Amino acid sequence: MAGLKDVDAFERIQLIRVVVWFGPACLLMLSFLWYFLRRQGMIPDWLFVVLLVLTPVLTAGGVLAIHYGTSGAPVSLVKTLYSAGNIPPPRTYPRQDVLIVRGQYREAAEYFRDHLTIEPADHEARLRLAAILEDHLNDAAGAERLYLEVRGANPDPGQAMRAANGLIDLYRKQGRRARLMVELARFADRYRGTPGAEAAARVLREVKAEGTPAES
Repeated sequence: MAGLKDVDAFERIQLIRVVVWFGPACLLMLSFLWYFLRRQGMIPDWLFVVLLVLTPVLTAGGVLAIHYGTSGAPVSLVKTLYSAGNIPPPRTYPRQDVLIVRGQYREAAEYFRDHLTIEPADHEARLRLAAILEDHLNDAAGAERLYLEVRGANPDPGQAMRAANGLIDLYRKQGRRARLMVELARFADRYRGTPGAEAAARVLREVKAEGTPAES
């Protein structure tokens, strides 16, 4: 039941976003449209009044249509894509996602830690937690440890690449050039022939051209 409540809370947050961003603009545009049509003599005065009265109703309908379209369609698309080859879609974490939307990053991190205590092999959760620590909680050491844990376990190819990218981004932000060069070389070698590997090799050459790296 708690999970369902978290999903409902997330849906409410999404609905509020649509109302705030779309509602006022739609109301204003429709009102101007009715006024323009009346000025041009394309609709009579009585219809102009009726349309003005119906404008809030039409706006509410548009808000609901956008909300359900944007929340339901992606889910169906993801299910369709992953049904080919019987590939499971990425795991979702409704409770943590609600906290992240609210800006409660520390609480979301704690939920991820509790989850990993129960399911230590969930590399997706480990990557999500690493991103929170790096981007929102100023815990670069914690993020690095999680990325390395994913690499040292048995991740799928996508998780392995995300962990490698995470380490590269982290070392670039910290200015740890020695570790950055190691990770760039590893990435360029492992994913040889891909655009990502070419980009890693290019950055590696640039870092080497800057001089001898300091010890990390």
